[in-house]
Amino acid sequence: MFRNASHTKRRYLQIAVVIVTAVTALVFFRSPPKPPESSVDRLQRSWESRALGLERKLQNDTPLKDATFVHTHNSYNSSKYRTAFSYLDPNQSETIKDQLRMGVRAIELDVHWYFSMEGWPWNWGKRPLLCHGQSNHLGCSSYDRHLSKGVDEVNSWIRANRHEVIIVYIETHLDGRYNDALNVFKSRVGDLVYTPNMARPGTTCEDVPMNVTKQQILNAGKNIILWSSGCPGGEWGRWVFRKNNNVPESNVERFSNYGACGNFDRNTYNTKMVRYYEDRTNLSNWFGDGSGKVNAQTMAEMMKCGVNLPGADKLTATDGRVKAAVWSWHQNEPNDWGGNEDCAHQWGNGRWNDNNCNVSYRYACKDGSGNWYVTNASGPWQNGFHYCSSETGGRYAYAVPVNGYENQLLIEAKRSKGVNDAWLKYSDRGREGSWTP
Repeated sequence: MFRNASHTKRRYLQIAVVIVTAVTALVFFRSPPKPPESSVDRLQRSWESRALGLERKLQNDTPLKDATFVHTHNSYNSSKYRTAFSYLDPNQSETIKDQLRMGVRAIELDVHWYFSMEGWPWNWGKRPLLCHGQSNHLGCSSYDRHLSKGVDEVNSWIRANRHEVIIVYIETHLDGRYNDALNVFKSRVGDLVYTPNMARPGTTCEDVPMNVTKQQILNAGKNIILWSSGCPGGEWGRWVFRKNNNVPESNVERFSNYGACGNFDRNTYNTKMVRYYEDRTNLSNWFGDGSGKVNAQTMAEMMKCGVNLPGADKLTATDGRVKAAVWSWHQNEPNDWGGNEDCAHQWGNGRWNDNNCNVSYRYACKDGSGNWYVTNASGPWQNGFHYCSSETGGRYAYAVPVNGYENQLLIEAKRSKGVNDAWLKYSDRGREGSWTP
């Protein structure tokens, strides 16, 4: 009886040790809780993000002069990097990486050759710093971030998104130390850079190529276009495009709504990459270089005009300008309602919807000069290939708008005929969700 009681106690003790060990393991070795979802995380799961992604893919075979790259001005000058000694007057509200996650596809990095106090005193010295300052470096801080930290953010994002093409505009204040800055790019993203020699073999200091497509860049295994003002020649000119001649730009206060579309004529829009930017910092206001604001309506109007580089300061995931950059699909479309909506058409409001391909609409057609025509005939989606050609003697072809300006031209072509709906040469009949022209 004594032995049985002792045995029972030992069994209880063993069970207790197992329970305590298990509880201890749960307390000390469990996975840490997931961080709360950010507004950028939520945006990435949203309709806006999906619609912008479809627009970018639609533009893969579009020349750069007709493509859209939402951009941020002074992308590096963000409140997320602010310290007691640097970035006290920010242009942006999110990190460079989060700007890219929000749909920004062109970023601006101002690089100054300036004294850095990063690290131990014996490591101090002049470095390429990301600085919001004048050409004489007035406004820079010795505590500003090294160029490499901004490029590392670009590198981290683009290697996880190799189907995308991004532009990095480098504003240079390097006191001749161009190679010091260039080596930062070459060491981190050099294998991903589409160089001037690829656009036109044997060239250096090449202008930004207007007729190259994103797909050509991707086919070359590249994802990044570098450009800057001017060209010092040498190694820089073999890696960085010159933007001066092909990227006209203006403060957004000079922009006006669709119709006038600001201070650039239509020929400029048709042949170059037009950029509008805002600058809301106090520093720029003090020196007389401030601007008006890009709100959601301004962003939408820039889409209608075909602005290639619509810029924004203090862009956030919830401020409405991201949604306003969507010029194509209607809210929450395409949705494959009923499981049989595989063809796109433009509604009377200019927005797109997916519908059953056998519904009867007229057809959207475009000629080689960019003019739009809506057929007299109507029918199921697939008949557009025939009617666009037969009604125009082969001058027009079945088409889909590839930017906000073309979308507006199609609206006007429908209006001239009193038509509400028109089929677009755009479907996911091959594979659900994979929309192709």
